[in-house]
Amino acid sequence: MRFRRIETSPAAALARCRGARGACLVPLLTLALGAAPAANSPPILRVPGPPLSALDGPLEMQSDYARIGFSQLAGFPFVAPAQPVPAGQPPPDVLAQVPAAIRRLDGRKVVLTGFMLPTKLENGYATEFLFLSSSQLCCYGITPAANEWIAVRMRKEGLPAVQDVPVALAGRLRVQARWNEGFLTSIYELEGDGLLKIKP
Repeated sequence: MRFRRIETSPAAALARCRGARGACLVPLLTLALGAAPAANSPPILRVPGPPLSALDGPLEMQSDYARIGFSQLAGFPFVAPAQPVPAGQPPPDVLAQVPAAIRRLDGRKVVLTGFMLPTKLENGYATEFLFLSSSQLCCYGITPAANEWIAVRMRKEGLPAVQDVPVALAGRLRVQARWNEGFLTSIYELEGDGLLKIKP
């Protein structure tokens, strides 16, 4: 996986922390959420999956988890609002952009396939990480839109820190906007339970 610096201001300043990739990733994404990729960016390779419209019908189940895909969670254009939101001013309702079929997944046990990018390790295991729709999405590659990744916190033990390999992650999905000091930090979160076998 080849990395390049993002030149999106004001995030470009944080991109200089080359040696602490995990440490600087979260603030960088916080500042650059929704930034459009550069014109010369390579095409983004994604895990194939069902269309967004498939959420309107019965969902396929796997070990008591509803199978969904990033093709659905990221299956709509997300426009990041102007940031930071001034102190004392309520943040905009960014979830109004999220289709009702996705908002209905809030609190649902789901399993989906994606790529891990650890942000917190304990005894060599990832207890907190970003779960991405593509291995090419990261702070030094192509900045993902807010609907192309999930902030994950494992409920119990962590997972082996596997990168650039797709895994099927199971847990409870939260569809809610998180803000920190006027910046949108995420719209998807997952309380991770563990990994399941990837189904073809």
